[in-house]
Amino acid sequence: MNTAHLRSPEPRPLGSRAARLALAASLVLAACGGSTGGDGADTLILEPDVTADTAATEDTAGDADSAETDTSVPPDTESDDDTALADLVEDVDEDVAPADTVADTASDADVGPAPPVHVTRPHWRVTFEDDFRGPAGAPSDGYCFDELAPQCHIWPGSTHDCDLSDKPGQAFFPPTRANFVAAIAVMAPSQDTASLTDGEVATLYGQLIRDRLSDLNKCHWTLYEMVNWMATDYQGHWSAKMDASQVRVDASGKGYLELSATYAPVEYDCIYGGTLGGPNCQVYAFDAGVLTQGVDYWVDPDPAWPGVYYAPVNGGCPYGGTFGGVNCGVIGFPPHFLEETGVSYWVDADPRWPGIYYANQTYRCRDNIDYAPSLGFRNLTCPILNGAVMSYIPSNKPWIDADGVAHARGFMQKMGRFEAKARIPRGTGAFPATWLMPETGGWPYDGGEIDVMEARDAANEVYQTYHHGKCYLAATGQEIDADGPGACATAGGVSVHLDKGYTSVERTADEFWRRDHLFAVEWTEDRLDFYVNDVKTGTIAVGTVANVAAGTPAGLAPFQSSNFPTAPFYWILNHSTWVAESAWTTFGPQTLHIDYVRNYVACGTDNAEYCPDGGLFEEGTGCVDGATVRESPCRPNDRPCVNGGVADGARCRIWTFAPGDLNGAVPGYWLVTDGDAPGVYYAATGVGCSYGGTQVGAGCRLAAFPTDLTEVGVEYVIDSAATPPGVFYTPDFRD
Repeated sequence: MNTAHLRSPEPRPLGSRAARLALAASLVLAACGGSTGGDGADTLILEPDVTADTAATEDTAGDADSAETDTSVPPDTESDDDTALADLVEDVDEDVAPADTVADTASDADVGPAPPVHVTRPHWRVTFEDDFRGPAGAPSDGYCFDELAPQCHIWPGSTHDCDLSDKPGQAFFPPTRANFVAAIAVMAPSQDTASLTDGEVATLYGQLIRDRLSDLNKCHWTLYEMVNWMATDYQGHWSAKMDASQVRVDASGKGYLELSATYAPVEYDCIYGGTLGGPNCQVYAFDAGVLTQGVDYWVDPDPAWPGVYYAPVNGGCPYGGTFGGVNCGVIGFPPHFLEETGVSYWVDADPRWPGIYYANQTYRCRDNIDYAPSLGFRNLTCPILNGAVMSYIPSNKPWIDADGVAHARGFMQKMGRFEAKARIPRGTGAFPATWLMPETGGWPYDGGEIDVMEARDAANEVYQTYHHGKCYLAATGQEIDADGPGACATAGGVSVHLDKGYTSVERTADEFWRRDHLFAVEWTEDRLDFYVNDVKTGTIAVGTVANVAAGTPAGLAPFQSSNFPTAPFYWILNHSTWVAESAWTTFGPQTLHIDYVRNYVACGTDNAEYCPDGGLFEEGTGCVDGATVRESPCRPNDRPCVNGGVADGARCRIWTFAPGDLNGAVPGYWLVTDGDAPGVYYAATGVGCSYGGTQVGAGCRLAAFPTDLTEVGVEYVIDSAATPPGVFYTPDFRD
């Protein structure tokens, strides 16, 4: 049987995985410098595999054309650990000439330089991609997948190991046993924890986190571990935290990054640690005889000298302890053992229960959002857990190559094409998003926010929005130069949120949540072009009038050039939720599936950029080198078959049969698109597979599909009348 199948180069536009990696590696600048595409777009390439922290506040899209100002969110605060990149990255000159390090591949027969390339539409070259299929054979794989623990980020604190393995033996923001058990129940529902010690529970939690993320490129992505800034009703009530247990990579088949939301109830008592005894929580118990009744002890939580003290008597310490020059220290604690703010501790010297106490406070999610590190780990008992990752470049834990060169983790890029292929969830409170935030700046100022895709509960429409902000004097309407709402308030100004965007409604029933769609933005010097399945949905240009709140001076509404993005942007991928308390206990798990993420720069006119391995570029053909035609890394964005295959009239063909493969005598063929044996089948007869193929159970498999050929939710048909016959689908979201 001569069965051939036709595989589209999409959605993997550079051919084989090894070829893409080899191409990307050839474009990396030495020592992680800056690379500029042919259109002058600056790309900061700092990732060790294929190329080359600041958390943010994403506005609730709702209706993407309605303005909404969030004044509850503090401006971004940069921490030394997440922004001190000088050790790894020197200044990137945003005005440098194109810096591709493509070798001159002209053959001896070539005479003179190749002529400039002329194309009829923009062509794009990949600078960063992750298809979530696990290790790809890059030199850094051993570090990025195996050695490096999953990294978690607390705004504005440092990056830490999500499994807490980098904090051995410390009482540093320890989650309670209840927190660990709740997370374990989400990740491994059948796991029995009742017989485990507290230490064994913590170890099990860490191992489960590592196992779920063994196929995540930890050099690409950092996870969030903090209150979810999107899980709010903007009335001071939060319902979710971002948690490592809700991030998973399924590297089988096409490969997916799974960002979930799950209800995980925990105990709400003694939220700052300790044990509940009556109305109070005991965080430390003294041995008998250490404390003396009648002495005025106090607790100092200052991380420079946390401990229990009393005032000296005649320059000495008659009740025990050590004289520290000012006071008598009874006991000292490690930094951050005690909550540094918001907790009133006292010492009870009663010999029946000597110890350190605080009044019990029940806790679900903090009523005023607080990103402080002391709330990042310690007993965040939000009832809903959300998954989120970012590609921001932190300064710690780089990959060191064989030459001793440090390659920072993460990825950022200024201008270009940014795309994420995703299947969005549907359900109560669902709020998935794939979006971009700038390297610096206080939200929504100094670069703003680009929402490549947001969606809400019904999943029947998606929002693509650009957010920004301005500061002005209320009395005069005059604009004030400020880099965030905090600076605006200090200057006596009024902060206004500006936004403009587009809402795209599904064109076929249930299309957004049943199957993958490609969401993209193309960012040039003066415009943002948004796409769904490579159908343009709208453009925001310099001068586009934004939505503003009532009373805002009209002159602030146009997007002047200063409103437009100016810095490198990084990805944030998250499945947020807003779930009212009445729906917590019935909240069902939801998952945002992300097939891949890619960044591109626009190709210029240099033939060497289009054909790094030689030949002359011909649009629509590739790199022609005598009788050899090679695929070019520069490709247009017109892909009618984003779910795979190639265009064949109004349909997309994913498989082609040889003449005679489909026999008219067969009662009927059917497709199996999942499981261990996907392919085309017909019913076996008493004599077996009389029309060819291999018997699998009660069926005969005529054509065996690769596990990544078909996609979830796409409706395929077997057309025996087509010329040639094949397997087809009709693409969604086409004009």
